[in-house]
Amino acid sequence: MVSRWFLLLLPPVFLVGAAFVLVQLFEELDRDRVDRKAGERLTLYRQTILGEYQKFRYLPYMIARDPRATAALGLGHPVDSANQFLEEMAENSGADLLYVMNRDGTTLAASNWREDLSLVGNNYGFRPYFTEAMEGREGQFFAIGLTTGRPGLFLARPTPVDGDPLGVAVVKVDTSQLEHAWADGGERVFLSDANGVIFLSSQSDWRYRTLSALPQDVLARIFASQKYANEDLRPVSADPVPADHVLRIDDALYRHNVAPVGLLGWNLHYLVPIEETRASALPIWTTAFALCLFYAVVVLFLRGRRLRKTSVRLRQESDELKELNTRLIDEVQERRRVERQLLEAQRGLARSNRLAAVGEMSAAVVHELSQPLAALRMFVAGTRKFLEKGDVGTASENLDEIDSLQLRMASLTQELKRFSRPAESQIKQVDLRDSIRAAEKITRPRFQETGTRLHLSLPDEPILLETAPLRIEQVLVNLLRNGAEAAAGEADGEVRLETRTGDESAIVIVGDNGPGIPDGLKERIFDPFFSTKANAGGMGLGLAISMRLAEDLGGSLSAEPNTPKGARFVLRLPAPVPEPQADPAPVIAETEAAE
Repeated sequence: MVSRWFLLLLPPVFLVGAAFVLVQLFEELDRDRVDRKAGERLTLYRQTILGEYQKFRYLPYMIARDPRATAALGLGHPVDSANQFLEEMAENSGADLLYVMNRDGTTLAASNWREDLSLVGNNYGFRPYFTEAMEGREGQFFAIGLTTGRPGLFLARPTPVDGDPLGVAVVKVDTSQLEHAWADGGERVFLSDANGVIFLSSQSDWRYRTLSALPQDVLARIFASQKYANEDLRPVSADPVPADHVLRIDDALYRHNVAPVGLLGWNLHYLVPIEETRASALPIWTTAFALCLFYAVVVLFLRGRRLRKTSVRLRQESDELKELNTRLIDEVQERRRVERQLLEAQRGLARSNRLAAVGEMSAAVVHELSQPLAALRMFVAGTRKFLEKGDVGTASENLDEIDSLQLRMASLTQELKRFSRPAESQIKQVDLRDSIRAAEKITRPRFQETGTRLHLSLPDEPILLETAPLRIEQVLVNLLRNGAEAAAGEADGEVRLETRTGDESAIVIVGDNGPGIPDGLKERIFDPFFSTKANAGGMGLGLAISMRLAEDLGGSLSAEPNTPKGARFVLRLPAPVPEPQADPAPVIAETEAAE
């Protein structure tokens, strides 16, 4: 019988203890919730304060550099033009005040020069921000304005920025909107300085009070700088700030969280009435007993139900395991069948790839031979004209060019065969300038035809590379031809080619002043068979082949916007062979089309 009663009394004792633990737990959870919310608010408000500071931080520097604002310093007396300029700057920037002081601290120009409380003529040389600025530093100081009576953050810079200061440019930032935002949110927030003086607060009666009593020497320094005018700076409470996040203000207790702002030693404080951290304590005792009793009954009921469900689940899992084993055998057989089909599909795909490669190579042959053929036609036409005029010498030179072009066409055919086998390209030491001149000679008819000018900027000394010269010429011909066609529609169309060398690469830059590359097509211009020249007969292979050739040579080809308009293509090739030379003097060569 005793054992039975003991068992009956044991659950209530356990439930009372559980209720006590729950009360402690929920109180801790409430405190954590309040602290998390406080941390989020502090982070948000801190960013707002720093954002306001960064918003106006540039202004003193700009004013210090602007002769319109500092003209009064050179004359030694106020100037209306400087006042008007500062007034306009204050209106456009949203700053509370802008003013300029001479080396003695007397204000010579101010944005409020039209108002009764104008700063012009007043001396503020005792302010710390003036002293810091005259020492060449950035002055920062929060105080109540002695003339206007409005508090604000003062930011100062010396003028001129470099050399001995002749004066100081100052911006005053109005911080009252921060207090209004805190008050409108219904929260208790305040900002204290390095001495613990509250200077911004959502509660107006807390403003210009201190977290604790200040020593007399600290009070003396504050009053000497007139930072807070004639405020008495009395403490909010006789108790010191405790370490357990509890702060007493006017006999009211608050949960207190603080975060440093990172500016002038300021600290941001967020307060929550202590009752909010104990909101769950009162109802917990009644609900906890009921919940714990109910929990005990449910546990007994669920335990039996869980045992029954476990038995049923074990039987179901046994059946499912058998079914899974059967499906696994079927899946293994299906996978083997799919693997056989995949092997057959891969063989078919390989055949298709070979056919596609043949088609792409044919298109590449047509594209690459079209450029020397165009040049060949121009030379043939020119030779006929010269023969008709009896100019055998020039005709002979054109025949030499024709012979050179047919040799190039034969070489191009051989190079296109090597396109799919880059390792077979002939590598030798070449002068990059020779490749550029060869490409210019091939594309010269196209420039004459389009009326586009070509500017070459080449150094005097050789640019020696270990590479395949014909492939470089192919890339350059494609880039120059594309540039000529892009700039053909411009009234003053031109293409510029320049070279640069570095420790790791040689760079060729080809830029034009055409319409440029549309933003939506930048990622596709190097795709095979893609072209932006809808009516120009282009096959979309030039840039694709050029990129492939550049990569085969160990380099790269990229596109970027030109300045002020057009496009630039940057060809990077492996590091040139070093050859000590005197400092190069660039030589500019210009080819005028259709003169």
